[in-house]
Amino acid sequence: MENIWSSVLEFFAKASADLALKIVVAGLMIFIGLKLIGFLLRLLDKAMNRGKLDDGLKGFLRNATAVFLRFTLIISVLIYLGVPAASFVAILTSAGLAIGLALQGSLSNFAGGLMILFFKPFKVGDFIKTETADGTVQDISIMYTTLRTLDGKKVVVPNAKLSNDVITDFSWYDTRRIDISITTDFYEDVEKIKGLLMDVAQRNESVLKDPAPGATLDKIQDGTLLFTLRCWAKTSEWWATNIALTAAAKEELEAQKVTLRGPVREVRQI
Repeated sequence: MENIWSSVLEFFAKASADLALKIVVAGLMIFIGLKLIGFLLRLLDKAMNRGKLDDGLKGFLRNATAVFLRFTLIISVLIYLGVPAASFVAILTSAGLAIGLALQGSLSNFAGGLMILFFKPFKVGDFIKTETADGTVQDISIMYTTLRTLDGKKVVVPNAKLSNDVITDFSWYDTRRIDISITTDFYEDVEKIKGLLMDVAQRNESVLKDPAPGATLDKIQDGTLLFTLRCWAKTSEWWATNIALTAAAKEELEAQKVTLRGPVREVRQI
Protein backbone atom coordinates (compact mmCIF):
# COMPACT_ATOMS: atom_id res chain seq x y z
CA MET A 1 0.00 0.00 0.00
CA GLU A 2 2.88 2.37 0.87
CA ASN A 3 4.56 1.60 -2.47
CA ILE A 4 1.39 2.45 -4.38
CA TRP A 5 0.97 5.71 -2.50
CA SER A 6 4.64 6.59 -3.11
CA SER A 7 4.19 5.94 -6.85
CA VAL A 8 1.16 8.22 -6.94
CA LEU A 9 3.05 10.99 -5.17
CA GLU A 10 6.04 10.55 -7.45
CA PHE A 11 3.79 10.79 -10.53
CA PHE A 12 2.24 14.02 -9.33
CA ALA A 13 5.67 15.39 -8.44
CA LYS A 14 6.95 14.80 -11.94
CA ALA A 15 3.78 15.83 -13.72
CA SER A 16 3.06 19.40 -14.49
CA ALA A 17 0.56 21.26 -12.35
CA ASP A 18 -1.78 21.51 -15.32
CA LEU A 19 -1.84 17.75 -15.93
CA ALA A 20 -2.27 17.03 -12.24
CA LEU A 21 -5.20 19.42 -12.10
CA LYS A 22 -6.76 17.77 -15.15
CA ILE A 23 -6.51 14.34 -13.55
CA VAL A 24 -8.09 15.57 -10.33
CA VAL A 25 -10.90 17.25 -12.29
CA ALA A 26 -11.39 14.11 -14.41
CA GLY A 27 -11.77 12.07 -11.23
CA LEU A 28 -14.35 14.52 -9.95
CA MET A 29 -16.16 14.36 -13.30
CA ILE A 30 -16.38 10.57 -13.06
CA PHE A 31 -17.56 10.65 -9.44
CA ILE A 32 -20.18 13.35 -9.99
CA GLY A 33 -21.17 11.86 -13.35
CA LEU A 34 -21.86 8.41 -11.88
CA LYS A 35 -23.91 9.95 -9.08
CA LEU A 36 -25.88 11.96 -11.63
CA ILE A 37 -26.42 8.91 -13.81
CA GLY A 38 -27.77 6.98 -10.82
CA PHE A 39 -30.15 9.84 -10.03
CA LEU A 40 -31.38 10.00 -13.65
CA LEU A 41 -31.92 6.23 -13.75
CA ARG A 42 -34.02 6.40 -10.58
CA LEU A 43 -36.12 9.15 -12.17
CA LEU A 44 -36.52 6.99 -15.27
CA ASP A 45 -37.62 4.01 -13.16
CA LYS A 46 -40.30 6.11 -11.44
CA ALA A 47 -41.53 7.48 -14.76
CA MET A 48 -41.75 4.02 -16.33
CA ASN A 49 -43.55 2.60 -13.28
CA ARG A 50 -46.13 5.38 -13.51
CA GLY A 51 -46.53 4.66 -17.21
CA LYS A 52 -47.15 0.93 -16.51
CA LEU A 53 -44.80 -0.17 -19.27
CA ASP A 54 -44.15 -3.81 -20.07
CA ASP A 55 -41.41 -5.30 -17.84
CA GLY A 56 -39.32 -6.32 -20.84
CA LEU A 57 -39.52 -2.82 -22.32
CA LYS A 58 -38.68 -1.20 -18.98
CA GLY A 59 -35.59 -3.36 -18.57
CA PHE A 60 -34.41 -2.62 -22.09
CA LEU A 61 -34.93 1.15 -21.79
CA ARG A 62 -33.14 1.28 -18.44
CA ASN A 63 -30.15 -0.73 -19.63
CA ALA A 64 -29.86 1.17 -22.89
CA THR A 65 -30.06 4.52 -21.08
CA ALA A 66 -27.43 3.44 -18.53
CA VAL A 67 -25.01 2.28 -21.24
CA PHE A 68 -25.49 5.48 -23.24
CA LEU A 69 -24.98 7.79 -20.25
CA ARG A 70 -21.89 5.94 -19.00
CA PHE A 71 -20.39 5.83 -22.47
CA THR A 72 -21.02 9.56 -22.86
CA LEU A 73 -19.36 10.20 -19.48
CA ILE A 74 -16.24 8.24 -20.44
CA ILE A 75 -15.93 10.01 -23.80
CA SER A 76 -16.37 13.40 -22.12
CA VAL A 77 -13.62 12.66 -19.58
CA LEU A 78 -11.18 11.45 -22.23
CA ILE A 79 -11.82 14.49 -24.41
CA TYR A 80 -11.25 16.71 -21.36
CA LEU A 81 -7.92 14.96 -20.80
CA GLY A 82 -6.88 15.85 -24.32
CA VAL A 83 -7.70 12.79 -26.41
CA PRO A 84 -8.72 14.03 -29.91
CA ALA A 85 -12.44 13.68 -30.62
CA ALA A 86 -11.69 12.68 -34.22
CA SER A 87 -10.04 9.50 -32.93
CA PHE A 88 -13.29 8.42 -31.28
CA VAL A 89 -15.24 9.02 -34.48
CA ALA A 90 -12.87 6.82 -36.48
CA ILE A 91 -12.87 4.08 -33.85
CA LEU A 92 -16.65 4.11 -33.45
CA THR A 93 -17.19 4.03 -37.21
CA SER A 94 -14.88 1.05 -37.69
CA ALA A 95 -16.27 -0.78 -34.66
CA GLY A 96 -19.84 -0.12 -35.72
CA LEU A 97 -19.21 -1.51 -39.22
CA ALA A 98 -17.46 -4.62 -37.90
CA ILE A 99 -20.12 -5.32 -35.29
CA GLY A 100 -22.92 -4.71 -37.79
CA LEU A 101 -21.48 -7.25 -40.26
CA ALA A 102 -20.82 -9.84 -37.56
CA LEU A 103 -24.21 -9.53 -35.86
CA GLN A 104 -26.66 -9.10 -38.74
CA GLY A 105 -28.98 -11.84 -37.46
CA SER A 106 -28.77 -10.63 -33.87
CA LEU A 107 -29.48 -7.06 -34.92
CA SER A 108 -32.57 -8.27 -36.77
CA ASN A 109 -33.74 -10.03 -33.61
CA PHE A 110 -32.99 -6.89 -31.62
CA ALA A 111 -35.07 -4.75 -33.99
CA GLY A 112 -37.87 -7.33 -33.93
CA GLY A 113 -37.82 -7.35 -30.13
CA LEU A 114 -38.12 -3.56 -30.06
CA MET A 115 -41.15 -3.71 -32.37
CA ILE A 116 -42.83 -6.37 -30.22
CA LEU A 117 -42.15 -4.51 -26.97
CA PHE A 118 -43.32 -1.15 -28.34
CA PHE A 119 -46.35 -2.19 -30.43
CA LYS A 120 -47.41 -5.13 -28.19
CA PRO A 121 -49.11 -7.46 -30.72
CA PHE A 122 -49.34 -9.93 -27.82
CA LYS A 123 -48.39 -10.08 -24.13
CA VAL A 124 -47.09 -12.56 -21.59
CA GLY A 125 -49.81 -15.10 -20.78
CA ASP A 126 -51.50 -14.94 -24.21
CA PHE A 127 -51.96 -18.10 -26.28
CA ILE A 128 -50.69 -17.35 -29.78
CA LYS A 129 -50.24 -19.20 -33.05
CA THR A 130 -47.57 -18.31 -35.60
CA GLU A 131 -46.57 -19.85 -38.91
CA THR A 132 -44.10 -22.16 -37.15
CA ALA A 133 -45.26 -22.61 -33.54
CA ASP A 134 -48.10 -22.12 -31.10
CA GLY A 135 -48.28 -21.90 -27.32
CA THR A 136 -48.65 -19.66 -24.29
CA VAL A 137 -46.23 -16.73 -24.15
CA GLN A 138 -43.92 -17.21 -21.16
CA ASP A 139 -41.38 -14.45 -21.74
CA ILE A 140 -40.65 -11.63 -24.20
CA SER A 141 -36.99 -10.62 -24.21
CA ILE A 142 -35.21 -8.22 -26.52
CA MET A 143 -33.87 -11.09 -28.68
CA TYR A 144 -36.28 -14.02 -28.30
CA THR A 145 -39.85 -14.87 -27.28
CA THR A 146 -40.45 -18.06 -25.28
CA LEU A 147 -43.61 -20.14 -25.72
CA ARG A 148 -44.95 -23.11 -23.77
CA THR A 149 -46.84 -25.58 -25.97
CA LEU A 150 -49.98 -27.44 -24.95
CA ASP A 151 -47.93 -30.60 -24.34
CA GLY A 152 -45.46 -28.78 -22.09
CA LYS A 153 -42.61 -28.05 -24.49
CA LYS A 154 -40.51 -24.89 -24.47
CA VAL A 155 -40.26 -23.16 -27.85
CA VAL A 156 -37.86 -20.23 -28.31
CA VAL A 157 -38.73 -18.08 -31.33
CA PRO A 158 -36.30 -15.42 -32.68
CA ASN A 159 -37.98 -12.02 -32.60
CA ALA A 160 -36.89 -11.27 -36.17
CA LYS A 161 -39.03 -14.15 -37.42
CA LEU A 162 -41.88 -13.48 -35.00
CA SER A 163 -42.14 -9.80 -35.96
CA ASN A 164 -42.58 -10.80 -39.63
CA ASP A 165 -44.97 -13.74 -39.12
CA VAL A 166 -48.75 -13.64 -39.19
CA ILE A 167 -49.73 -14.02 -35.51
CA THR A 168 -53.09 -15.21 -34.22
CA ASP A 169 -53.68 -14.20 -30.58
CA PHE A 170 -56.42 -16.39 -29.08
CA SER A 171 -56.34 -14.50 -25.76
CA TRP A 172 -56.55 -10.91 -26.96
CA TYR A 173 -60.30 -10.49 -26.47
CA ASP A 174 -62.34 -11.36 -23.39
CA THR A 175 -64.66 -13.74 -25.26
CA ARG A 176 -64.24 -16.38 -27.98
CA ARG A 177 -66.66 -18.34 -30.14
CA ILE A 178 -66.98 -22.10 -29.86
CA ASP A 179 -67.93 -24.16 -32.93
CA ILE A 180 -69.14 -27.73 -32.36
CA SER A 181 -69.59 -29.74 -35.58
CA ILE A 182 -71.90 -32.75 -35.68
CA THR A 183 -72.48 -35.08 -38.67
CA THR A 184 -75.67 -37.15 -38.82
CA ASP A 185 -77.43 -39.48 -41.19
CA PHE A 186 -79.10 -37.82 -44.20
CA TYR A 187 -82.62 -38.76 -43.10
CA GLU A 188 -82.53 -37.21 -39.62
CA ASP A 189 -85.00 -34.43 -38.74
CA VAL A 190 -83.14 -31.13 -39.24
CA GLU A 191 -85.25 -29.07 -36.82
CA LYS A 192 -85.03 -31.78 -34.17
CA ILE A 193 -81.20 -31.82 -34.35
CA LYS A 194 -81.00 -28.03 -34.17
CA GLY A 195 -83.31 -28.00 -31.16
CA LEU A 196 -81.27 -30.64 -29.34
CA LEU A 197 -78.03 -28.74 -29.92
CA MET A 198 -79.61 -25.51 -28.67
CA ASP A 199 -80.77 -27.34 -25.51
CA VAL A 200 -77.18 -28.49 -24.90
CA ALA A 201 -75.89 -24.93 -25.19
CA GLN A 202 -78.58 -23.43 -22.96
CA ARG A 203 -77.93 -25.95 -20.18
CA ASN A 204 -74.26 -25.01 -19.98
CA GLU A 205 -73.78 -22.10 -17.58
CA SER A 206 -70.50 -21.03 -19.20
CA VAL A 207 -72.21 -20.29 -22.53
CA LEU A 208 -72.93 -16.56 -22.83
CA LYS A 209 -76.46 -15.33 -23.48
CA ASP A 210 -75.18 -12.44 -25.60
CA PRO A 211 -74.29 -13.11 -28.36
CA ALA A 212 -76.96 -15.79 -28.36
CA PRO A 213 -76.00 -19.36 -29.34
CA GLY A 214 -77.18 -20.75 -32.65
CA ALA A 215 -77.41 -24.12 -34.42
CA THR A 216 -77.42 -24.41 -38.21
CA LEU A 217 -77.36 -27.00 -40.97
CA ASP A 218 -74.18 -26.03 -42.80
CA LYS A 219 -73.70 -28.71 -45.43
CA ILE A 220 -75.27 -31.72 -47.13
CA GLN A 221 -72.54 -34.01 -48.40
CA ASP A 222 -72.09 -37.69 -49.27
CA GLY A 223 -75.38 -38.74 -47.72
CA THR A 224 -74.81 -36.88 -44.45
CA LEU A 225 -75.93 -33.68 -42.75
CA LEU A 226 -73.32 -31.41 -41.17
CA PHE A 227 -74.62 -29.29 -38.26
CA THR A 228 -72.70 -26.65 -36.32
CA LEU A 229 -73.47 -25.32 -32.85
CA ARG A 230 -71.99 -21.85 -32.41
CA CYS A 231 -71.85 -20.12 -29.05
CA TRP A 232 -69.64 -17.73 -27.09
CA ALA A 233 -67.78 -18.13 -23.80
CA LYS A 234 -65.22 -16.23 -21.77
CA THR A 235 -61.73 -16.73 -23.16
CA SER A 236 -60.53 -18.03 -19.79
CA GLU A 237 -63.24 -20.75 -19.92
CA TRP A 238 -63.02 -21.55 -23.64
CA TRP A 239 -61.19 -24.89 -23.44
CA ALA A 240 -63.30 -26.33 -20.63
CA THR A 241 -66.54 -25.16 -22.23
CA ASN A 242 -65.58 -26.54 -25.64
CA ILE A 243 -64.81 -29.97 -24.19
CA ALA A 244 -67.97 -30.03 -22.10
CA LEU A 245 -70.22 -29.03 -25.00
CA THR A 246 -68.71 -31.63 -27.33
CA ALA A 247 -69.31 -34.43 -24.85
CA ALA A 248 -72.81 -33.19 -23.95
CA ALA A 249 -73.85 -32.89 -27.61
CA LYS A 250 -72.81 -36.46 -28.36
CA GLU A 251 -74.56 -37.82 -25.27
CA GLU A 252 -77.76 -35.88 -25.96
CA LEU A 253 -78.01 -36.93 -29.60
CA GLU A 254 -77.29 -40.57 -28.84
CA ALA A 255 -79.90 -40.50 -26.05
CA GLN A 256 -82.46 -39.25 -28.59
CA LYS A 257 -81.57 -42.10 -30.99
CA VAL A 258 -79.96 -39.78 -33.52
CA THR A 259 -77.65 -41.63 -35.93
CA LEU A 260 -74.26 -39.95 -35.89
CA ARG A 261 -71.92 -40.34 -38.83
CA GLY A 262 -68.16 -40.02 -39.03
CA PRO A 263 -66.17 -38.59 -41.95
CA VAL A 264 -66.86 -40.36 -45.23
CA ARG A 265 -63.76 -41.82 -46.83
CA GLU A 266 -63.69 -43.12 -50.36
CA VAL A 267 -61.71 -46.35 -50.67
CA ARG A 268 -60.54 -47.46 -54.09
CA GLN A 269 -59.19 -50.92 -54.83
CA ILE A 270 -56.21 -50.88 -57.17
